[in-house]
Amino acid sequence: MAFEIVKLDKEVFSGSRVEIPAFNPQEGFAVMSEVKEAAIADFAKTAGDYVGINANIDGVQTYLVAKSGDGNGDTSFEVKEGQYAKFVTKEKERTAIDGFIGQSYGEIMNSDTVGVAGTFNLEDLREADFTIYIPVVVK
Repeated sequence: MAFEIVKLDKEVFSGSRVEIPAFNPQEGFAVMSEVKEAAIADFAKTAGDYVGINANIDGVQTYLVAKSGDGNGDTSFEVKEGQYAKFVTKEKERTAIDGFIGQSYGEIMNSDTVGVAGTFNLEDLREADFTIYIPVVVK
């Protein structure tokens, strides 16, 4: 699984958030994927060019569906400037996408050159292909 290291500038996103249930290996990604899919469908009714952010917000594991800038919903999140591992897939089905995200983290954890540097990831849903950015630090 290939990835490239890219630099992202600081950017604030705002939108609507939902709580993500803790991952249960016996259930797989299905429950989490359903929650994300519903959040995306709800937000997409009123907005285009949006992203998904998996983050711990106020002590709750959250999925934030948001647009760039302030005032697009009840929650804002700042993506810090820095180095990110960029992974891309043509996958469209949500459960497979969440599996891809898990594999992406595994790839970073097994990397000799970089490690995970944050507690969030950015799903860029503005792209034709599914793109995820995970903050990294050089080892």
